[in-house]
Amino acid sequence: MKGGGGMAFWLWCVAGAVAFLLILAMASRIRIRIRYSRSGELDQLVVIVQALYGLFHYQLVLPSIMIRGLNVIYGEKSKGGIGTPGEQQKKRIFGIRTFKRYWRSYRTIQLSTRKFTRWLRSTMKKVECTRWRLDFRVGTGDAAQTAVLTGLLWAVAGCASGAAGQFLKLSTMPQNRIEPNYSEPEFSAVWEADFQIRAFVALWSMVKLGTRTVNLTKALRAWRTTLAPPEQV
Repeated sequence: MKGGGGMAFWLWCVAGAVAFLLILAMASRIRIRIRYSRSGELDQLVVIVQALYGLFHYQLVLPSIMIRGLNVIYGEKSKGGIGTPGEQQKKRIFGIRTFKRYWRSYRTIQLSTRKFTRWLRSTMKKVECTRWRLDFRVGTGDAAQTAVLTGLLWAVAGCASGAAGQFLKLSTMPQNRIEPNYSEPEFSAVWEADFQIRAFVALWSMVKLGTRTVNLTKALRAWRTTLAPPEQV
């Protein structure tokens, strides 16, 4: 009896510890940081994802983005995540064929899910934006044209901030800065944004998506296609 009671005690301890860890995991936040910069002919995109209080860390860097006709060709460096030890380097192409593939998958998801657009908007509103910065430095070589372009970019920055507030939970004051360069032609841009969502909220949104799905086979196939990256060069 004593041995059985001791075993039961330790089983309850293990179960309690597992439950406590699950609660901590569900209470944690998934954080995403995005930074895009363009200077002259050089573009760079950096995406960092952290979860489980930093135990999960994934970084994606696009150090070079080139436009060739209707195709976008970019290099890709990634590290972290699950099942990808070390740094991975690839070169990918995004073109008309890739766009059509994603669009067909999106339409399939829409048709396979009841009120998908409403679910998407509701989920996006649960994503909190904690940092928003959009900077431009522009010059055309002509003072009057530079002034006009500066005004247009102020309008663009305002519209972008407004759109972010419409689709996301904007909990920070957007920081926008447009600097004119009246002495020489120049164009540079920097966009930085931080997003976060509770792990439990994200999981619950996935559960609700599952309950809305009317054709599970088609929806899963479409989601796999949507989440798959563009093809390698």
